[in-house]
Amino acid sequence: MAVRGEHYKMKLKLSVMAGLLLLISPAIFALDLKEVYARAQQNDPNWQANVLQYQADQLNLGIASGNLLPTVTLSGNVTRKNQSVNNLQPEGLPAEFGELQSSSTTSRQVALTARQPLFRWDAWQGYKQVKTSVELSEVNLRLQKQQHILQVAEAYFNVLRQQSLTTAYLQEEQALSEQLRMMNAKLKEGLVARSEVSEANAQYQSAQANRISTQVQLVLAQEQLAQLIGPYQENLAVLRNDFQFQKPVPSDMQSWTELAQSQNLNILQARLQKRYSEDAKRVEQAALYPQVEAVGTYGYLKQSPATIMSSNGDFDQIGVEVNWNVFSGGRTQKSIRQAGVNVQKSEAQLDAAIRKANTDVKQSFMQVETDQAKLNARKAAMDSSEIVSQASRAQYQEGLKTMVDVLLAQRNAFSAKTDYLNAKYDYLLHVLQLQASVGQLTEKELAELNAWLIEYDSPQPL
Repeated sequence: MAVRGEHYKMKLKLSVMAGLLLLISPAIFALDLKEVYARAQQNDPNWQANVLQYQADQLNLGIASGNLLPTVTLSGNVTRKNQSVNNLQPEGLPAEFGELQSSSTTSRQVALTARQPLFRWDAWQGYKQVKTSVELSEVNLRLQKQQHILQVAEAYFNVLRQQSLTTAYLQEEQALSEQLRMMNAKLKEGLVARSEVSEANAQYQSAQANRISTQVQLVLAQEQLAQLIGPYQENLAVLRNDFQFQKPVPSDMQSWTELAQSQNLNILQARLQKRYSEDAKRVEQAALYPQVEAVGTYGYLKQSPATIMSSNGDFDQIGVEVNWNVFSGGRTQKSIRQAGVNVQKSEAQLDAAIRKANTDVKQSFMQVETDQAKLNARKAAMDSSEIVSQASRAQYQEGLKTMVDVLLAQRNAFSAKTDYLNAKYDYLLHVLQLQASVGQLTEKELAELNAWLIEYDSPQPL
């Protein structure tokens, strides 16, 4: 009796310790959605490339502004000049009295030249175009960031989806395996028909195939997530059982459509692209205007050997320089017309972006509404089918149902469960897509969704 008491105490102690470990370990090892996205920002090479491209685009503004500022150049040269002079012999003297003489001079010059644009319409329009390109780059990065958030969230929840499906199919496989074992035992005793055993075996094989398939999909989903965040060994935090599937705000389609018109990033991108094309046309038109610059030079010149004609010493000059490309073979006019065509093209692309945004936000909104109704229906179907399955097993024990009826009810219950799991994750992803369609998918939305995650305390079946 004392031994049994000690054994019970030991089991109780081990159970308490296991419970404590389950409470502690998830906080250390589980990855939630915020941490996954933070890792993706650090480890995803595609996102890093987007950030670096944005940083490079920001430097273009400083380059363009330099065309409007003064430039100072320092130049210098050393020139050596050799010249031969034929001295003719005086009249009446032999030829040897004439000789060929040479002279050599060396000039050294250093000069400091400053240029200040006075009228550079091309440089000014180019600067305005670069400012537009910087704004366009900012919108592009926001769009890429939103797509990156959506991509990471989809990869994260796809892992959770496949984990849940794998667990469900594993439970079904284990339940059918136990039933098949019991039915084979009853078959030897002649208590069940061979057809019922065959039906049970067929369902068991189907459940096993489904479990293997979901295991493969789980591995692929984990690899997709690892591609974004790098290799990871931690479990992922999962959705709480009391997760509230609330309809996103605002609740009507018209409001979402209006938000899309004002905040959709693809529309903002197309509008800036149109402005950029208009700026490019003005840059081409600027070639029709002259360029006026103030030029000042200060320098020093020395010539050796010095002569009476040498101008050794300091020198300076100041003036205005005008350059005007009067004729360029028609290239300027053709470039202007080409830029005009690009403006028309960008206008058409803007119209297409507006239409697509309207379509996308309506589709996403209706999809979320459909998902919400489907989710409630799937939940009710799952609960009802589970009740039917339990009732069928009870009626089988009373001889009111056959084993085939039990297997059918059980299959329906597991099918309803997997349908509900898929509907749950479909709803989550479609809500994120709806938010993205109006340019509102940010870290804030991830944080709100992350609040409904809990640490997972055991390894997923593989």
